[in-house]
Amino acid sequence: MTLIECQSELDIALVSDLRQRLLDALQAGEPLEIEASAIRRAHTAALQVFLSAFVEARSLGISISWRNPSPALLEGARLLGLVDGLGLTDTDAA
Repeated sequence: MTLIECQSELDIALVSDLRQRLLDALQAGEPLEIEASAIRRAHTAALQVFLSAFVEARSLGISISWRNPSPALLEGARLLGLVDGLGLTDTDAA
């Protein structure tokens, strides 16, 4: 299993690095887990990168999941209507 640890601020300046780390992990073909407890702020661009990774993982049959999604991540996903697409549950985002 590959573990991706997220920084506290996922702003536009960090999206390229995040995207590359997720792509590298998907190319390894192993299950992927995203440690998200540190996220305090996630820009829309970061959530779009996560969504793209989830879509790609599903198309490749690779397991992808969250570990400890932070309240900020959950709120951002809820506001953008991405709870289902990001593999979060309605109870996580309530």
